[in-house]
Amino acid sequence: MKDYSNDIAEYWSTTIQAWQEFGDRHPIIECDVEERRVYAYPAMDYINSLSEKTRAKTLRQYKKLTAAGGMMLFIKDPKRQILQSQVFDANEITPQDEVESQD
Repeated sequence: MKDYSNDIAEYWSTTIQAWQEFGDRHPIIECDVEERRVYAYPAMDYINSLSEKTRAKTLRQYKKLTAAGGMMLFIKDPKRQILQSQVFDANEITPQDEVESQD
């Protein structure tokens, strides 16, 4: 599994800006490493676009995370066909868990 911590650090200020703007709606944040852009998506729209296997696990994780005020971020790497989630505690801002999918 590729380590995307440098990519996350590169996009962190934009990620936080997107989270602050839409955080009350608990969006899914996506960092596209090919486009070099950060997106904030309505969570259920994003989760429903995932494969069935990934969707169920992500939904459980998302519900638990948002109940605690955390943020779910996906790294999208189209070149490697990787969509990898990182979970952040809103207070600590450190990775808590990962889910990897190759949809």
